[in-house]
Amino acid sequence: MDVKIYDKLAKKYDFATKIVSFGIEELWRRMFVREIKKYIKDGVLIDVASATGETAKKINFKKMYLIEPSSEMNIISSKKLKMKSEKCKIKKLPSSKFRVPSWEINCEKQKIIIIEDTAENFKIDEKADLITAFMAVRNFDNLEKGMENLKNHLKHGGYIAIVEMVKNDSFFAKLIMWYMNNIVPLIAGVLLGMKKEYKLLGKSINSLSEEEILKELKGFKIIKKQKLIFPIATLIIAKRDDG
Repeated sequence: MDVKIYDKLAKKYDFATKIVSFGIEELWRRMFVREIKKYIKDGVLIDVASATGETAKKINFKKMYLIEPSSEMNIISSKKLKMKSEKCKIKKLPSSKFRVPSWEINCEKQKIIIIEDTAENFKIDEKADLITAFMAVRNFDNLEKGMENLKNHLKHGGYIAIVEMVKNDSFFAKLIMWYMNNIVPLIAGVLLGMKKEYKLLGKSINSLSEEEILKELKGFKIIKKQKLIFPIATLIIAKRDDG
């Protein structure tokens, strides 16, 4: 993943995503959170490739770790999450804590820790009840390493929840991909001056299949798998079930 693209995009990320997806990505996120809450209501969350913090904000567990390698995205998410309450206080953590830049937001009944790192490399002492990856997995530099690291940070009996855009050979999926590869870069060029960057993001969708994700979920029981609205997006919820 080219972090520089996301650093450049950060300030307009939420706006741009709503425009180019016609609000569909936000609908996917709401469906994602609704499905998650059927299996787990609260606990310790690790959200990887957390971007501007929208997914974590909607899940809203009492303790949340946001893992995101873009420093500019982390600035946006820290401001957004701190604004939840006047009682929320933010502080920068010492470099010895997580080896990388990190921040802690303490609210009255909630603690949020933002860590500037990747899914493959982050290390925390605490294990999660839930790990989420919303539109994140296809950006892992090493899928096997990233998924193994997520598993190692999950409690036995804990859940991993994924939404991802993946390869699909249906006519409708090909139509969406044509839009992603040809129209979205034009819109991004006008709104953001990022035509080239959005061409690269569009190509990344065809880099991963649903089968490749499922292959990496060894030791998990798949408890939910479904296509979301439009066939290129798939939702997977799995429970760690390896003893």
